[in-house]
Amino acid sequence: MATIDIWLQIENHPWDVCPSMPLDRMTSAGTLPTLSLVQVRLHSPVTGVSRTQIVNRLVAGDALILRRYTKDWKAPDDRKVNPWDLNEADPTDAGTMGTIPGPTIECDVGDTVFVHFRNADMRKTPAAPWDHTAASLPPTKRTHSLHAHGFTFPTKYDGAYPLSPPDSTQPITASERSFWDAIGLKGPYKQGDRVPPGASFTYVWQAQGPASAGVWIYHDHSICDMENTARGALGMIVIHNVADKLNEVDITPERLPGGSWVGSPLIRKSVKVKEGTIGIPLHALVDVIHETPGHHGGAGPPALRYGKAEIELTDDMSWVKMVSLGTYRAPPDQALYLLLFHELEGVGMCINGRQFLGNTPTLVAGVQTRMRFGVAGMGESFHTFHIHGHRWVIPGPSGKTPTAIEQSAQTEPTSPFEDTKLFGPGSSFAFTLEEGKGLFRADPPLGEWHMHCHVPSHMMHGMVGSLLVINGGELAMPLPEGQACPPDPVKEEPPPPPAPKPYQPVTHIVIVSEDRFHFNPKTVNIYAGDSVRWINQGTERHSATADKGGWFSGALAPGQSFAWKFSVPGDNWYHCDFHSADEPTYAFGRVWVDPAPGSSVAPVTPPAGGGATTHQVQINSTGFSPSTITIKAGDAVNWTNQDSVPHMAAGDDHAWSTPTLPLGKSFARTFSAPGTIPYHCHIHPEMTGTLIVT
Repeated sequence: MATIDIWLQIENHPWDVCPSMPLDRMTSAGTLPTLSLVQVRLHSPVTGVSRTQIVNRLVAGDALILRRYTKDWKAPDDRKVNPWDLNEADPTDAGTMGTIPGPTIECDVGDTVFVHFRNADMRKTPAAPWDHTAASLPPTKRTHSLHAHGFTFPTKYDGAYPLSPPDSTQPITASERSFWDAIGLKGPYKQGDRVPPGASFTYVWQAQGPASAGVWIYHDHSICDMENTARGALGMIVIHNVADKLNEVDITPERLPGGSWVGSPLIRKSVKVKEGTIGIPLHALVDVIHETPGHHGGAGPPALRYGKAEIELTDDMSWVKMVSLGTYRAPPDQALYLLLFHELEGVGMCINGRQFLGNTPTLVAGVQTRMRFGVAGMGESFHTFHIHGHRWVIPGPSGKTPTAIEQSAQTEPTSPFEDTKLFGPGSSFAFTLEEGKGLFRADPPLGEWHMHCHVPSHMMHGMVGSLLVINGGELAMPLPEGQACPPDPVKEEPPPPPAPKPYQPVTHIVIVSEDRFHFNPKTVNIYAGDSVRWINQGTERHSATADKGGWFSGALAPGQSFAWKFSVPGDNWYHCDFHSADEPTYAFGRVWVDPAPGSSVAPVTPPAGGGATTHQVQINSTGFSPSTITIKAGDAVNWTNQDSVPHMAAGDDHAWSTPTLPLGKSFARTFSAPGTIPYHCHIHPEMTGTLIVT
């Protein structure tokens, strides 16, 4: 029974859920709901490697990336989750600097695993990328842990806040004392459920017997566990039972693409071109890339890439040096495919940290490959796992007594024949398919097969990948792209009636005198744009002065007049400065202004008595309208979706949320506490709004 040491570090940096292409192969280019292209900075904290890159669709804020390292965290030891995934990017410093899900913890039944965990979460308060003065988030906000499913361990290695006791075998060293003090841990020993930024903790997990065998998950279970797992702080566990000859696979180096955990299913076959034969026009140099073939982001010679074809150039980029065509490697006879169905903050449904067909896993297999699938779920939703053209049975233990059951290999069927499996957050399962034999496979199996969650809204929001069965050696031509479902036909409406003639403003006359009414008429109703002229027909001085300011006639001697144009709808009270507004003079008046005929301004209603008001906010393709609204405490806001795609409104502090609103649906909520409340659409986080409650 082996002892295995694994060195992990949690880091933070931007994460692109659409790294391969800014489109959805399901519905064709241009239909993916992307944000504006953004340039971000990636930094590897141990090696110091930094670079900027353009991304297509970002997780909200920094993601939390678990990375594998060599002993004592000397250097990154990144590996792909699925080396035979056509779309998984290079996870090294030259690529994504880690993976989501994090490193796979892999061992055999009977092994003991020491997971040395270090917290390098250096997130700061939101600021511009170039602003290096932003304050760090509070230490408790950046405190993490690791909690494993499937293994056996005492509570001190459970990593479940706030229940894990101190570990008396791990005293806090002088170099880490200040980190633990910052989160209020004053005792002498470390606690595995709350590892602060800068500190470390070693978890000891045991795979005790065949009952541990299978595919499991591990994840952050510390103070902000729910938020942290939604940012990527989770990974998968594989515990092999070598006695299970019916289902297990053995992933040796020769079964990896190019013998490497960071290899690619593609290999280039190149044809040299005599230097000085074919030149390069200057306008083509804007498309030059410097990437390692088969990887995203790695450094390589200057080249032009068109689909899977690559034209390598001389160092001075003047001549064609070589033409390379992407081809598929020979597929393995055994493969392990790990798939995590989960949600990421601000972008929603993902498989292995990626979204939409063409970015999500496209798993490459051969017509004789033994395929071991491990599937897990995490987040707020239940999912289903479905592969087109294939069926399976979930295996389980055998025996009649507890001892016999827990010591048996999982070779007995525990489910009916199925091609769709329901699973929920925190659950996982595994099964094996023999592509080359039996009735559980497609016949013939060659081609690309959908692999997705069968909940329609999850699938159409990007939770869909594929299984690509090949012979090996084929030219890597572009894979098929679909198109979006066209909208329903719209009944042609008759042409609108001609617009009314523009309103012509008029002037209204108010007579001012010393009689009982003083201003006659006492109330004058006008339209916006009209004017009122006051004429003094009395024997004394008078004036017309707005109660709230804005206009003032000055003293009007007998026979004099004053005119004022009213442009804004509303209620306008006024008075005479030289006579009392009380009995018997009643020296006051009122001008009521309605919107002009044909105006788009809503009619003004007189102020009502007490009681709450419901304010309307419309949601359309451009955002919330109005985007900022001021209400009184106790008032309600009613959101109505007028867009063809679903939206929602959720507080930035996650304290409240509407349900997902399809076209035409509304949701109202009352706000009782004064304050400024920023909110956003959780499906389209670029759509934001603000409520001001007075």
